[in-house]
Parts: sequence; structure tokens; C-alpha cells
Amino acid sequence: MANTNVPLPQFTNAGLTVPTEPEILAGVFSDWVSAFAASGQALNTELTTPQGQIAQSQAYMLAQLNARLAQLIANVDPLTASGAFQDALGKIYFLTRQGATYATVTATVTGVAGQTLPAGAQVRSTDGSIWASITAATFNSSGVATVEFRAVVAGEGPAVGIGGLSIYQQQPGWETVYNASISVPGVDVESRQAFESRRAESVNIGGRGTAAAVRAAVANVTGVSDVYVYNNGSDSAVSYGATNYPIPAHSISVTVAGGDSADIALAIHSKLDAGCGLPTSAGLGTLVTQFIQDTENYVEPYPQYLIRFVRPAPTTVYVRVSVANLPTLPSNYVQVVQRAVANAITDGFSTRDGSIAVSRARIGGQIVAAAYFAPILELGNITPISITIGFTANPMSGPAVTMGIDQLPVTAALNVTVALVDV
Repeated sequence: MANTNVPLPQFTNAGLTVPTEPEILAGVFSDWVSAFAASGQALNTELTTPQGQIAQSQAYMLAQLNARLAQLIANVDPLTASGAFQDALGKIYFLTRQGATYATVTATVTGVAGQTLPAGAQVRSTDGSIWASITAATFNSSGVATVEFRAVVAGEGPAVGIGGLSIYQQQPGWETVYNASISVPGVDVESRQAFESRRAESVNIGGRGTAAAVRAAVANVTGVSDVYVYNNGSDSAVSYGATNYPIPAHSISVTVAGGDSADIALAIHSKLDAGCGLPTSAGLGTLVTQFIQDTENYVEPYPQYLIRFVRPAPTTVYVRVSVANLPTLPSNYVQVVQRAVANAITDGFSTRDGSIAVSRARIGGQIVAAAYFAPILELGNITPISITIGFTANPMSGPAVTMGIDQLPVTAALNVTVALVDV
């Protein structure tokens, strides 16, 4: 047939419009009926007939083709682009999607004085994840050494609480391991939402002397998962944020999670105006001091500059979710809810149609418990009754928490308590 009754996709001023599946099916049947009528025959259009099954299959294939076309058009828009298309849009802004990083934890190890614990020595966390020492360490005269362990698997999954390590692979002379602080979380490959947020913020990367310009430059450093910048342009020191972090007069505060310290210092220096002060207090985190050299504008000896910024303190955020005890509840509801909430806090969440979007928890940000109804409801067969959030395990109350600008929110699946409620 030269013509068809199947409605075609239309490009309008409002964008691409595609027909619904019932409209496509009606058009396919109309073509079949017309073809048989041309030879003087009537066609039974019941869906249970063989021709009905064929028509439904054709309509389904056409609907899938239209869906792919709509997806292609959506990928041209930075707000809805994903995958390779989003990567391509990022390149226009000289941005590359951040790769996954590894969780780390600092621990004290004891053993025979003078013995060396080799790099790669393995410990095990209570969540079952394996961690390996990054560098070799020699036990001092007291038989003690400080070692940084890194999760063997990249991403947000591995986590360890205080005192949550045990020796997994015994080494000669090694006796104990203990971590006095929780792990610094790794992150998954930068999500669609996070990459789009960074792209939008990167429009300031060409600027200079503003908090937004510094933030955009630091966020573009490889391995950086979050950054918070605040400018105190007043003549007096201020205490800022939920933890009252002190910022000197005429100074900028920069808090960074992830990334190489030297690269971060260079990014900060590239956007600072002359005379701008830097943070002098660690707050709850760690104050990093990094020397850099200006090798672009001078010959040797190169001028040296002292750059300071803060590494935020990993701060566990706990969540309690009460779900309805219904017959449709799956047997693994606890694990499913834990993963959904922890992933949404760490990476953010968006419904399939994009109508609901929840930003990831960030340094200095507010985390609202009610926002996490959406990822649970998206599971389909689990009905949440209430969600509470706090800084202590199994919080029985609390609608929201606010992070300090020296705090990095951390939530693993094991930090989410799931309780049944009879309805």
C-alpha cells in the first residue's frame, strides 16, 4: 500500500509528538481491513484471531520504534540526556563523567616491632567487603602502625563502621586491626543527575574570583565527588552552617570530597583573586595544606603559594522506614528498601518519566526524609508508611537533617532500618 492509516510521529513547535499504542493498533487494523476489502473480503478484527495477533505485534514494534525516536530527541536536551549522548554533551563543556572511586578507611594495626605489613594486606568489614592496605607499613618500637585501607571493589557499596574491621588475610607479625572512624565512602560512576548538575554549574568555570567559579573548577577535578564553597566577604569572621564552621574575614571556605590534593589546590588557585584568604580551621574535618608553584607565568625559581582546604568528616546519616505489612510484600523487602534508600541518598533518584527528582545528599545540604517515599514507591509492591532520619541509629523521629559544610553525608544499606507496620 502506498498510503497507511497508521498515525505518524509529528514534529511540532512543542517538540516531538508520537501516537499512543491504541492509535497505532487502530491504524494497523485499518490497513489490514482496507487491503482485504480491495479483494472483496471482510476481515475479522478480534484480537484473539491470528490476524489480531499479527496486528498487535506490528503495533508493538511501531510503538517501540517511536519510543526510541522520542528517546533520541530527548537525548538532545541536557536536562533529559543520558548515557553516551550525555557524555557527548558534556564534552561541549570540556567535562568528562567522573569514574567510580574506592572507599577508604584509616586503621591502627599492631604487631611485632620491626616487622613490615606489606601493601595489599587484607582486612574484612562487617558488611563482608574486603579491604587492602594501600602502602606497606612498619610496626614501630611499640608494635603499632597507622595504615590506610582501600576497598577492593569500587563504588558506594563497601562501608565500615567504627571498629568494624578484622584481619582477613594473615601476615607474619600482624596481630590486630582497629579503625577509630568510619570509612570515607567511594562513589559509583557519576550518575545522570549528578553529571547534569555539574554541567549546569560548570557555566561558572570561565569566571574568576567568585565562589561559584571556584566550585565549578574544583568539581571538574578528576575524582572529586562533592565540593562546597562559601565566601565571607565581610570584615569579621563568621560561623557558618549547621556546625558553625568558622570562616575568617575576607576569606573563602572550600570543602572537597575525593580527588587529588595537588590537583584541587591548583584548581582553587586558578580561580582566586589576589589577597583572598583561605580556611584556617579543620572544623569537624581535616585541614589540608598544599604548596603549589606558578610555572606558567615565571621562570625558575617559581613562586610558591600555600593553598588550604578542608576534607569533610564522613558523617553517618541513619534512616528508619516503616512499611505496610501487606500480602504483596516480597520476602526480601528489607534488603530492597535498604538499597533503594541508600542509593537515593548517595546518588539521587529520578522516576522513569522524570516527573520526580530527588537530589543526592551533599556537603552542607539538607536531607528531608519525605523525599525518599518516591524511590520506595517506585519499587511497586512495597508501601511506605513513614520515614524518619537522624544522626543516630534507628531514628524514631526526625523529618530532616542538615549537614555542616565540614560534613560529608554517608549512608550505607546497613544504616537503613526497615520496620513492619500492621495495617
